[in-house]
Amino acid sequence: MKQLQFIPIFFLIVIGHFTCAPAVREKPAAAPPTSGKHTQALLLTQPFDFDPTDKDKVTGDYVAQTQITVPGNLATQSKWIMFEGPVLENDVIAYRYYADSRHRFDIYGKTVADLVLDTVGWNYHDIMNWGSDILKVGNSLGLGSPAIWFQDSLYTLSECATKTIEILKNEDSLSVIRTTFRGLDIAGEKIDLIQDWSLAAGHAESAINLRVINGELPAGMFFATGIVQLLPTETTGQAFGQFYAFTWGAQSFHHENLGMAILAAAKYQPTAVANDLSYTYVFRHAKKEVQYHFLAAWERDRSKVTSAEAFQTLIRTTSQRLAQ
Repeated sequence: MKQLQFIPIFFLIVIGHFTCAPAVREKPAAAPPTSGKHTQALLLTQPFDFDPTDKDKVTGDYVAQTQITVPGNLATQSKWIMFEGPVLENDVIAYRYYADSRHRFDIYGKTVADLVLDTVGWNYHDIMNWGSDILKVGNSLGLGSPAIWFQDSLYTLSECATKTIEILKNEDSLSVIRTTFRGLDIAGEKIDLIQDWSLAAGHAESAINLRVINGELPAGMFFATGIVQLLPTETTGQAFGQFYAFTWGAQSFHHENLGMAILAAAKYQPTAVANDLSYTYVFRHAKKEVQYHFLAAWERDRSKVTSAEAFQTLIRTTSQRLAQ
């Protein structure tokens, strides 16, 4: 029996080669080098049509797409689309929104300047050497999710006939993702809407532009957005023609300090309305189109923002730059 200990090593290697099946990967395929790039747009799906019978189905590497029509029955927390939706990342921060009917925006805090989300797997809720998913969104507006205020009720962009996601730009200094909603249903009213979402290099703020296609919002309907209500109060103010609202405190997914803010031109007349889940603001003077920004700073990230005062300074600096 002891003679079995002297089987040549190369023979064991050969046996291993023929008996070990390759593991299925649950991370995106290797992307081209991002050297010189400071932003990227990611839209990654599995290499098959969505299977409504198995939302966890993964057969191989994720495939980079430039445009998809979201399956009408796309399940929440589906692994068919990596990160559950599209991602914009720069050298400061990354954001995503859920591609399914939730359509809420979330935050990835980053501790590195490199573009890394194209190499991340499904363990992104853990704090890794690059950062982490840092917000629990739930049924709230998360950070800056677009919504509609109608008949004293808040509606997210959830029910529509078709929803198409398209990467418009994926460049060194700016990435843009367009989402087109056809037959968006708001309490029985149907509208067609375009959401252009962009992230430039070097800054934490991301821009949302909402535009009604061929018309304007019906009477009594207004664009809206907000911030998840994880803390008892928010702070509001104006700077350089920009209205802002923000929260700061131990509100991250890991109970660490996180600042979240929305900014919009005062000309849109942002007005607070009551909501149990989110600090919500309605744009009273924007019937056809509105643009606003959202931004975040995490106590671990490269911004070095570690207090409410420092976060408010970042907001005011951002407002000044946007006004230029």
